[in-house]
Amino acid sequence: MKLSVIGTGKMGGAIVKGLLDHHILAARNITGTDASADARRAFLALAADGQLGWADSAAAAVNNAGVVLIAVKPQNMGEVLPQLAAAAGDTLFISIAAGITLARLSAALGARRPIFRVMPNTPLMVGEGVTAGAGNEHVTAAHHDILRKIFGVTGQVFTVSEPQLDAVTALSGSGPAFFALLADWFAKAADREGLPLALALPMALQTMRGTAALLTVSGMTPEQLIAQVSSKGGTTVAGLEVMRNSDLAEVLTATVSAAATRSRALAKA
Repeated sequence: MKLSVIGTGKMGGAIVKGLLDHHILAARNITGTDASADARRAFLALAADGQLGWADSAAAAVNNAGVVLIAVKPQNMGEVLPQLAAAAGDTLFISIAAGITLARLSAALGARRPIFRVMPNTPLMVGEGVTAGAGNEHVTAAHHDILRKIFGVTGQVFTVSEPQLDAVTALSGSGPAFFALLADWFAKAADREGLPLALALPMALQTMRGTAALLTVSGMTPEQLIAQVSSKGGTTVAGLEVMRNSDLAEVLTATVSAAATRSRALAKA
């Protein structure tokens, strides 16, 4: 499989790094292109042997590519997409540009192309990402295998329908910012109770990470874990009573709803 990466910034570079580190693809089978000289240097530095390929334009990058990963910013898609139409007819396109619909991608790339619209999140840069992909009617089981192979090295991969991508964007795409804010608030609350922020923040982060790992490995539901941690008359119950008697659930629901609504609006823009 020959992969061309259109846009070798942080996300595109992280995906390529994962492929190289896990020996999914050899450097000689990966070609990148980007308008930024800094992005070019960072991309080529990912392979010590210097075998990563480079193209001076998106049009040149797709020559002989079996898979094209489009990792440019949404506002740059209008310039880039026409350059990709010259790719071979069976080329698989994977776009991570937020808000760019399958219909728009098909209109620019060709109506019979296999295309995935994908929403990854930034934790993929440390191998802990969530990637959700929606394919058009021309993607096959083999194409789904390719999607999982490319993004599986950066975290977990989920298949969704295109309408579900707005909720995905709100939950896992924007989610790192929401969870980071919660961690910040919890740490600062502990600081006010006498635990210095320099200790409270790493403890909060590890607690979030450990809780996620415990739920994942054990198979417990959140409700089951809550029950396991809670003791009658104990500290956890005291804190849970405050959370449950507040409007926190409504606030979090509104947060996800606002992000999903904005995602739908951007797709229509």
